[in-house]
Amino acid sequence: MRTLYGIAALAFTGFIFYNSSLPAPVSDETSYYFVNLVAWINAFLDKPVPLPEMNHYIRKTAHFTEYFVQALLLCNAFYTDRTDRKNSRGCILFLSLLTAVLDEYIQLFSPGRSGQVTDILLDFSGGFSGWLSFQLWKRIKR
Repeated sequence: MRTLYGIAALAFTGFIFYNSSLPAPVSDETSYYFVNLVAWINAFLDKPVPLPEMNHYIRKTAHFTEYFVQALLLCNAFYTDRTDRKNSRGCILFLSLLTAVLDEYIQLFSPGRSGQVTDILLDFSGGFSGWLSFQLWKRIKR
């Protein structure tokens, strides 16, 4: 099972890097697909969110969510009854941060995209939150 989660974590990391390599117009098209799915929320808000601003929120939420999921997969891959949990924690958080840095570096070479330190922080926050959620879940489960 551990190997399966490791393969899933590796594949998901590839998915993250693939999304980073997409040119800006293709990436925007994907984002606006999701913007249009949630645009109906505007009808229920007193102060509707303009679509370009909603696109920004969706993109940032996607960053956070990708790394949250990656951290959960890494936790499942690293944690077994036989592993040293302290070393596993360091590996998981390091891999999350490394992926975030490489993700933004890849974007420097994608047409119309740029790498941003704030996105690295957001990505790592997602990874840390995923790791923390896993820890809380394991503690509650005991």
